[in-house]
Amino acid sequence: MATATTTTGKRLKLHEVNWGSYSIYMVNVLAIVLLALTRKNFPRYPNLYSLVFGLSMEFLLVLATTFLLIMGEVDLSIGSVFAFAGVFTGYLVANLELPIWVSIPITLCATGIIGLINGTLVVRLKANSLMITIGTMILFRGVADGLINFLGGITYPSEYRAIAGFKIFSVHFTIFLMLAAVIILEYLLRNHAAFKKLFYIGSNTLSARLYGIRVDRVKLSVFAASGVLAGLAGILAASRSGQTVWNTGQGLEFKMITAAILGGASLFGGKGSIVKSILGLLLIAVILNGLVMFNINPVWTNVVVGIVLIIAIFVDTRINRDKIEY
Repeated sequence: MATATTTTGKRLKLHEVNWGSYSIYMVNVLAIVLLALTRKNFPRYPNLYSLVFGLSMEFLLVLATTFLLIMGEVDLSIGSVFAFAGVFTGYLVANLELPIWVSIPITLCATGIIGLINGTLVVRLKANSLMITIGTMILFRGVADGLINFLGGITYPSEYRAIAGFKIFSVHFTIFLMLAAVIILEYLLRNHAAFKKLFYIGSNTLSARLYGIRVDRVKLSVFAASGVLAGLAGILAASRSGQTVWNTGQGLEFKMITAAILGGASLFGGKGSIVKSILGLLLIAVILNGLVMFNINPVWTNVVVGIVLIIAIFVDTRINRDKIEY
């Protein structure tokens, strides 16, 4: 019978291998191969590069979502913060005529404060993060839409538009940023004590407190980081579009939750992987790209993401049903 070898040298029979932990890799390969075989334009370099470049615009959001889900929390405001950051930076640069190197730090401070407000409300009020961030999602969606309406259909100044276009060896720098961030953060998540605290908190908050982990401080830090990451992603996306775009970032929060759960994170906390969350986001991108390749109307995009999210939550609930309180 065929066997597999573990990192410790122990040989396992194939039926003893936890294939579920590799499912996101296998599904991605299957989806890519199927599209490559059925659509000749899919495997071409321009399409694949565009797909990866688009991924590098959104990966910061799935990082934030994954960290929060590991702790058993969620931030539904990231799509609104994403939209707010892009247009607010545009307002600072275009209307107030501030230099871009001044505008970006101001925006990131603002989005970090938004994340800190979310975290403070969750920690101090002992409130459900889902309900709290629904409120801030609506609030900052309104602020973002108000700014977009105020600015109208302006084109952002060239110094703002140049950010996303910056390349290193003919490759957009955001792709290098994504690869470096994924490798470094995955390593830290698995090996650094400060990051391992997220798993302890998500698995059992009470036990984490008993072992001396400052749970409230960690949650505040991660929520603040979520705001900063969403803000940076919004700035990069706005720089790429080059102008104000109505409804920008709408629905991104659900897309990121779907990607993270596909990658093995859980709404019940204690699980998550940066690499697998990125692969979950890649799978969604490949599926949506496939819809375009098959000339399916873009209005069905949200339907597909919704169906995938429902399936992912169903599977997550079945796997973690022992954590559900009846």
